[in-house]
Amino acid sequence: MTQHNGVGPAVLPEQLGQAALLAEIWQHFPENMFLIRVEGPDFVVESANARMHELFARDCSGLRLHDFLPWHIAEQVVAHYRECLRLDAPLRYEEHATFHDAHGEAREGHWLTLLVPVHGTDGAITHLFGISQNVTELRLARASLERYNRDLEVVIEERTRALDQANRELRAANQKLEGLASSDPLTGVGNRRFFEAGAEREMERARRHGTPLSLLMFDLDGFKQVNDAAGHAAGDALLKRVAAAAQATLRENDLLGRYGGDEFVVLLPDTALADARQMGARLHDCLVQETGVSISLGAAGYRADDVGLDSLVQRADAEVLAAKRGRHEGNAD
Repeated sequence: MTQHNGVGPAVLPEQLGQAALLAEIWQHFPENMFLIRVEGPDFVVESANARMHELFARDCSGLRLHDFLPWHIAEQVVAHYRECLRLDAPLRYEEHATFHDAHGEAREGHWLTLLVPVHGTDGAITHLFGISQNVTELRLARASLERYNRDLEVVIEERTRALDQANRELRAANQKLEGLASSDPLTGVGNRRFFEAGAEREMERARRHGTPLSLLMFDLDGFKQVNDAAGHAAGDALLKRVAAAAQATLRENDLLGRYGGDEFVVLLPDTALADARQMGARLHDCLVQETGVSISLGAAGYRADDVGLDSLVQRADAEVLAAKRGRHEGNAD
């Protein structure tokens, strides 16, 4: 004989009568099962399984839904029953209900219900058979997960904003650092390292495209005397005025840098040497007018055999020294 769980004979479905089998399922089914009798506009509970008895703490057989459910809840359920009658087809729906059982204990939950119409011999629907699964824990878990996701989205949004702000601050700090690294702290124009890097790029472009390129170099006449007579603060103020006036005179693409002390350099892209000398003359006149100081200036044009910036600087510096000697000799006369 076939053994069941190793402890006794198994009861096979074919050994049960159909009614006994259905009764066994009805009694032990883990979800609510019920049979509703259709009585005109009313719906009466004809039978309910043990799980339904536990839910309502009573046997609801023979009662209309309005007899044991709050009126608005009963109306909602009846609306589904009527829809199933209208469709004459199985109907699945989810409902939320709050009520008190026969002992006055509050019950609340979510149920997923399947209704199936049952027809009589004349083809009319006489009953509705239903299975209602309690999905309250699933709904609560889903609601908890949705709250968690919303909270997580808020946290992500806040952290994203904080990260964006940190990135903006970092970019601003980097820009400031780049400015500090490339600018002369006193005059605000490019420092020597920044100027040399820009000059090398322009020389490479001139070499590749065969375009003219010139360099001006100048320093302030009598600057040592300004420092000695009025102090270094006055000398610093004069350097700032000179840098600002020179920058205002030059073109947008021209590159101005402080080379050291009172010495400045200007790179003039796409400018032949003769044009650079004219620019130097305008620069001299502007500085005299704006700052009251004259400059000694030299110019050099890029040549094909120039391998680096130093070649241009040396030629321009030689003209600066010659201008100073000429001015000194002229004053001596």
